[in-house]
Amino acid sequence: KRYRNYWWKTGQMHSKARWEEATLPYELATEVPFDTYVERTDKYNIHGWWEWENGTVRVIELPTKFHERCVGAIVDEIAIAMRNVRGTNLGMLNDGSTTTKAPRTGKESDNAWTPSAKPRLIRGGCDRSGTQPWPNLVIEIAYSQSEADVKRKVETYWLQAGRAHDAIAIKIEEPVAPATRPSVMTAWHYCINHPRTATGAFNPPMYEFGTINRNGGQIQLQPGQCVINIQKACLYHGVPANVLNPPPPPPPQLPPPNPFATLPNIIPIDMFYAHYAVLN
Repeated sequence: KRYRNYWWKTGQMHSKARWEEATLPYELATEVPFDTYVERTDKYNIHGWWEWENGTVRVIELPTKFHERCVGAIVDEIAIAMRNVRGTNLGMLNDGSTTTKAPRTGKESDNAWTPSAKPRLIRGGCDRSGTQPWPNLVIEIAYSQSEADVKRKVETYWLQAGRAHDAIAIKIEEPVAPATRPSVMTAWHYCINHPRTATGAFNPPMYEFGTINRNGGQIQLQPGQCVINIQKACLYHGVPANVLNPPPPPPPQLPPPNPFATLPNIIPIDMFYAHYAVLN
Protein backbone atom coordinates (compact mmCIF):
# COMPACT_ATOMS: atom_id res chain seq x y z
CA LYS A 1 0.00 0.00 0.00
CA ARG A 2 2.88 2.37 0.75
CA TYR A 3 4.20 2.04 -2.78
CA ARG A 4 0.77 2.43 -4.31
CA ASN A 5 0.11 5.58 -2.29
CA TYR A 6 3.17 7.03 -4.02
CA TRP A 7 0.96 7.67 -7.07
CA TRP A 8 -1.28 9.96 -5.01
CA LYS A 9 1.62 11.76 -3.35
CA THR A 10 3.83 12.32 -6.39
CA GLY A 11 1.82 11.60 -9.52
CA GLN A 12 4.28 8.80 -10.36
CA MET A 13 3.64 5.05 -10.31
CA HIS A 14 6.27 3.35 -8.11
CA SER A 15 8.07 0.41 -9.69
CA LYS A 16 7.34 -1.72 -6.60
CA ALA A 17 3.62 -0.93 -6.43
CA ARG A 18 2.55 -4.04 -8.38
CA TRP A 19 -0.50 -2.28 -9.76
CA GLU A 20 -1.13 -5.22 -12.08
CA GLU A 21 -2.10 -7.22 -8.96
CA ALA A 22 -4.46 -4.57 -7.56
CA THR A 23 -8.22 -5.09 -7.50
CA LEU A 24 -10.02 -2.10 -9.00
CA PRO A 25 -11.53 0.18 -7.89
CA TYR A 26 -8.65 0.69 -5.45
CA GLU A 27 -8.89 3.13 -2.52
CA LEU A 28 -5.96 5.51 -2.94
CA ALA A 29 -6.68 8.29 -0.43
CA THR A 30 -9.38 9.31 2.04
CA GLU A 31 -10.63 12.56 3.59
CA VAL A 32 -9.66 14.48 0.47
CA PRO A 33 -11.57 17.71 -0.28
CA PHE A 34 -12.82 17.94 -3.86
CA ASP A 35 -10.70 21.03 -4.55
CA THR A 36 -7.58 19.14 -3.47
CA TYR A 37 -8.50 16.27 -5.76
CA VAL A 38 -8.91 18.63 -8.72
CA GLU A 39 -5.66 20.46 -7.97
CA ARG A 40 -3.73 17.20 -7.74
CA THR A 41 -5.16 15.64 -10.88
CA ASP A 42 -4.38 18.84 -12.79
CA LYS A 43 -0.88 19.14 -11.32
CA TYR A 44 0.04 15.56 -12.19
CA ASN A 45 -2.11 15.37 -15.34
CA ILE A 46 -3.98 12.35 -13.98
CA HIS A 47 -7.21 12.28 -15.94
CA GLY A 48 -9.41 9.24 -16.44
CA TRP A 49 -7.57 7.03 -13.93
CA TRP A 50 -8.96 8.27 -10.61
CA GLU A 51 -12.36 9.38 -9.34
CA TRP A 52 -13.56 11.18 -6.22
CA GLU A 53 -16.58 10.30 -4.10
CA ASN A 54 -17.47 11.62 -0.64
CA GLY A 55 -13.83 12.49 0.08
CA THR A 56 -12.38 9.17 -1.12
CA VAL A 57 -10.12 8.94 -4.17
CA ARG A 58 -10.16 5.61 -6.00
CA VAL A 59 -8.13 4.25 -8.89
CA ILE A 60 -10.61 3.01 -11.48
CA GLU A 61 -8.33 2.33 -14.46
CA LEU A 62 -4.63 1.88 -15.16
CA PRO A 63 -2.77 3.54 -18.05
CA THR A 64 -2.21 1.22 -21.02
CA LYS A 65 -1.48 1.77 -24.70
CA PHE A 66 -4.54 -0.32 -25.64
CA HIS A 67 -6.83 2.01 -23.70
CA GLU A 68 -5.26 5.19 -25.08
CA ARG A 69 -5.19 4.00 -28.68
CA CYS A 70 -8.86 3.07 -28.53
CA VAL A 71 -9.73 6.53 -27.19
CA GLY A 72 -7.66 8.20 -29.91
CA ALA A 73 -9.27 6.23 -32.74
CA ILE A 74 -12.79 7.13 -31.61
CA VAL A 75 -11.87 10.79 -31.19
CA ASP A 76 -10.52 10.79 -34.75
CA GLU A 77 -13.75 9.26 -36.07
CA ILE A 78 -15.91 11.91 -34.41
CA ALA A 79 -13.62 14.78 -35.45
CA ILE A 80 -13.67 13.62 -39.09
CA ALA A 81 -17.45 13.29 -39.09
CA MET A 82 -17.88 16.80 -37.63
CA ARG A 83 -15.27 18.59 -39.75
CA ASN A 84 -17.88 20.59 -41.74
CA VAL A 85 -18.94 22.50 -38.62
CA ARG A 86 -15.46 22.99 -37.21
CA GLY A 87 -14.86 26.61 -36.24
CA THR A 88 -18.55 27.56 -36.47
CA ASN A 89 -21.03 28.27 -33.70
CA LEU A 90 -22.29 24.71 -34.26
CA GLY A 91 -18.92 23.06 -33.74
CA MET A 92 -18.56 20.18 -31.31
CA LEU A 93 -16.10 20.80 -28.49
CA ASN A 94 -13.89 17.92 -27.38
CA ASP A 95 -13.90 18.04 -23.57
CA GLY A 96 -11.33 15.25 -23.24
CA SER A 97 -11.20 13.94 -19.66
CA THR A 98 -12.45 17.09 -17.97
CA THR A 99 -13.41 16.60 -14.31
CA THR A 100 -17.14 16.88 -13.72
CA LYS A 101 -18.85 17.51 -10.40
CA ALA A 102 -22.16 16.19 -9.12
CA PRO A 103 -23.37 16.12 -5.49
CA ARG A 104 -20.68 14.32 -3.41
CA THR A 105 -19.08 12.89 -6.56
CA GLY A 106 -16.45 13.90 -9.11
CA LYS A 107 -15.81 11.80 -12.22
CA GLU A 108 -14.07 12.06 -15.57
CA SER A 109 -14.87 10.34 -18.84
CA ASP A 110 -12.25 9.03 -21.23
CA ASN A 111 -13.62 11.50 -23.75
CA ALA A 112 -16.67 13.70 -24.11
CA TRP A 113 -18.22 16.08 -26.64
CA THR A 114 -20.38 19.16 -26.08
CA PRO A 115 -21.94 21.45 -28.72
CA SER A 116 -20.34 24.89 -28.53
CA ALA A 117 -23.80 26.46 -28.71
CA LYS A 118 -25.28 24.50 -25.80
CA PRO A 119 -26.43 27.15 -23.29
CA ARG A 120 -25.00 27.57 -19.82
CA LEU A 121 -27.22 26.58 -16.90
CA ILE A 122 -28.44 28.34 -13.79
CA ARG A 123 -27.92 25.20 -11.69
CA GLY A 124 -27.27 21.49 -12.09
CA GLY A 125 -24.32 21.82 -14.47
CA CYS A 126 -21.23 19.64 -14.57
CA ASP A 127 -18.76 21.97 -12.84
CA ARG A 128 -18.38 23.36 -9.32
CA SER A 129 -20.39 26.47 -10.21
CA GLY A 130 -23.22 24.35 -11.62
CA THR A 131 -23.38 26.45 -14.80
CA GLN A 132 -21.43 24.44 -17.37
CA PRO A 133 -23.65 22.19 -19.52
CA TRP A 134 -23.14 18.45 -19.42
CA PRO A 135 -21.63 16.82 -22.53
CA ASN A 136 -24.01 15.24 -25.00
CA LEU A 137 -21.74 12.31 -25.88
CA VAL A 138 -19.49 10.47 -23.42
CA ILE A 139 -16.92 7.76 -24.17
CA GLU A 140 -15.90 5.31 -21.42
CA ILE A 141 -13.29 2.61 -22.06
CA ALA A 142 -12.39 -0.17 -19.62
CA TYR A 143 -9.25 -2.27 -19.86
CA SER A 144 -8.14 -2.82 -16.25
CA GLN A 145 -11.62 -1.82 -15.06
CA SER A 146 -14.38 -4.43 -15.10
CA GLU A 147 -17.26 -4.43 -17.57
CA ALA A 148 -19.75 -4.14 -14.71
CA ASP A 149 -18.00 -1.08 -13.28
CA VAL A 150 -17.77 0.83 -16.55
CA LYS A 151 -21.43 0.12 -17.31
CA ARG A 152 -22.43 1.18 -13.81
CA LYS A 153 -20.56 4.46 -14.21
CA VAL A 154 -22.34 5.18 -17.49
CA GLU A 155 -25.79 4.23 -16.23
CA THR A 156 -25.71 5.75 -12.74
CA TYR A 157 -23.61 8.85 -13.39
CA TRP A 158 -23.48 10.00 -16.99
CA LEU A 159 -27.03 9.09 -17.95
CA GLN A 160 -28.76 10.51 -14.90
CA ALA A 161 -31.56 12.93 -15.79
CA GLY A 162 -30.27 16.20 -17.21
CA ARG A 163 -26.75 14.93 -17.92
CA ALA A 164 -25.37 13.21 -21.04
CA HIS A 165 -27.67 12.17 -23.88
CA ASP A 166 -25.55 9.40 -25.41
CA ALA A 167 -22.66 7.28 -24.16
CA ILE A 168 -20.44 4.58 -25.59
CA ALA A 169 -19.09 2.06 -23.07
CA ILE A 170 -16.25 -0.19 -24.20
CA LYS A 171 -14.64 -3.22 -22.58
CA ILE A 172 -11.29 -4.43 -23.89
CA GLU A 173 -10.57 -7.82 -22.36
CA GLU A 174 -7.00 -8.27 -21.14
CA PRO A 175 -5.09 -10.87 -23.18
CA VAL A 176 -4.41 -14.24 -21.60
CA ALA A 177 -0.76 -15.38 -21.79
CA PRO A 178 0.92 -16.21 -24.07
CA ALA A 179 -1.16 -13.72 -26.10
CA THR A 180 0.12 -10.14 -25.92
CA ARG A 181 -2.74 -8.30 -27.61
CA PRO A 182 -6.46 -8.16 -26.78
CA SER A 183 -8.79 -10.27 -28.87
CA VAL A 184 -12.24 -9.66 -27.32
CA MET A 185 -13.44 -6.06 -27.58
CA THR A 186 -17.04 -5.01 -27.05
CA ALA A 187 -18.91 -1.69 -27.21
CA TRP A 188 -22.39 -0.68 -26.04
CA HIS A 189 -24.20 2.40 -27.35
CA TYR A 190 -26.45 4.06 -24.79
CA CYS A 191 -28.96 6.73 -25.80
CA ILE A 192 -31.69 8.12 -23.57
CA ASN A 193 -34.06 7.76 -26.54
CA HIS A 194 -33.49 4.00 -26.75
CA PRO A 195 -36.28 1.77 -25.38
CA ARG A 196 -35.62 0.17 -22.01
CA THR A 197 -36.52 -3.24 -20.67
CA ALA A 198 -39.86 -3.97 -19.00
CA THR A 199 -38.20 -3.27 -15.64
CA GLY A 200 -36.82 0.10 -16.77
CA ALA A 201 -33.21 -1.08 -17.18
CA PHE A 202 -30.99 0.20 -19.95
CA ASN A 203 -30.80 -2.12 -22.95
CA PRO A 204 -28.00 -0.80 -25.17
CA PRO A 205 -27.16 -2.52 -28.46
CA MET A 206 -23.83 -4.39 -28.38
CA TYR A 207 -21.03 -4.23 -30.93
CA GLU A 208 -18.13 -6.69 -31.11
CA PHE A 209 -15.01 -5.33 -32.78
CA GLY A 210 -12.18 -7.63 -31.69
CA THR A 211 -10.75 -10.68 -33.42
CA ILE A 212 -12.83 -13.14 -31.35
CA ASN A 213 -16.45 -12.68 -30.28
CA ARG A 214 -17.78 -13.34 -26.79
CA ASN A 215 -18.73 -16.89 -27.79
CA GLY A 216 -15.25 -17.73 -29.04
CA GLY A 217 -15.95 -17.32 -32.75
CA GLN A 218 -13.49 -15.66 -35.12
CA ILE A 219 -14.12 -12.12 -36.39
CA GLN A 220 -12.54 -10.87 -39.62
CA LEU A 221 -13.48 -7.23 -39.21
CA GLN A 222 -13.45 -4.90 -42.21
CA PRO A 223 -14.26 -1.17 -42.51
CA GLY A 224 -18.00 -0.52 -42.42
CA GLN A 225 -18.93 -3.82 -40.73
CA CYS A 226 -19.20 -2.55 -37.13
CA VAL A 227 -20.51 1.01 -37.06
CA ILE A 228 -22.11 2.86 -34.15
CA ASN A 229 -24.56 5.43 -35.50
CA ILE A 230 -25.20 8.57 -33.45
CA GLN A 231 -28.24 10.64 -34.37
CA LYS A 232 -27.37 14.23 -35.22
CA ALA A 233 -30.31 15.38 -33.12
CA CYS A 234 -28.85 13.53 -30.11
CA LEU A 235 -25.44 15.17 -30.50
CA TYR A 236 -27.11 18.59 -30.55
CA HIS A 237 -29.64 17.91 -27.81
CA GLY A 238 -30.27 21.08 -25.81
CA VAL A 239 -29.13 23.52 -28.49
CA PRO A 240 -31.87 26.11 -29.20
CA ALA A 241 -33.78 25.56 -32.44
CA ASN A 242 -33.11 29.11 -33.65
CA VAL A 243 -29.37 28.38 -33.42
CA LEU A 244 -29.61 25.13 -35.34
CA ASN A 245 -31.83 26.67 -38.02
CA PRO A 246 -31.59 30.48 -37.89
CA PRO A 247 -34.57 32.41 -39.28
CA PRO A 248 -33.96 33.88 -42.74
CA PRO A 249 -32.92 37.54 -42.93
CA PRO A 250 -35.35 40.09 -44.38
CA PRO A 251 -35.31 40.48 -48.19
CA PRO A 252 -33.36 41.19 -50.28
CA GLN A 253 -30.66 39.57 -48.11
CA LEU A 254 -29.88 35.94 -48.78
CA PRO A 255 -29.53 33.52 -45.86
CA PRO A 256 -25.94 32.55 -45.06
CA PRO A 257 -24.94 28.89 -45.37
CA ASN A 258 -26.22 26.81 -42.46
CA PRO A 259 -23.43 24.51 -41.22
CA PHE A 260 -25.95 22.29 -39.41
CA ALA A 261 -27.59 21.43 -42.73
CA THR A 262 -24.28 20.13 -44.09
CA LEU A 263 -24.17 17.33 -41.52
CA PRO A 264 -25.81 13.97 -42.24
CA ASN A 265 -28.61 12.90 -39.91
CA ILE A 266 -26.46 9.95 -38.79
CA ILE A 267 -22.93 10.47 -37.45
CA PRO A 268 -21.07 7.15 -37.93
CA ILE A 269 -18.30 5.83 -35.68
CA ASP A 270 -16.64 2.94 -37.47
CA MET A 271 -15.20 0.65 -34.81
CA PHE A 272 -12.85 -0.95 -37.34
CA TYR A 273 -10.45 1.92 -36.69
CA ALA A 274 -10.51 1.34 -32.93
CA HIS A 275 -9.90 -2.36 -33.68
CA TYR A 276 -6.92 -1.46 -35.88
CA ALA A 277 -5.47 1.02 -33.37
CA VAL A 278 -5.61 -1.44 -30.46
CA LEU A 279 -4.12 -4.33 -32.42
CA ASN A 280 -1.33 -2.33 -34.03
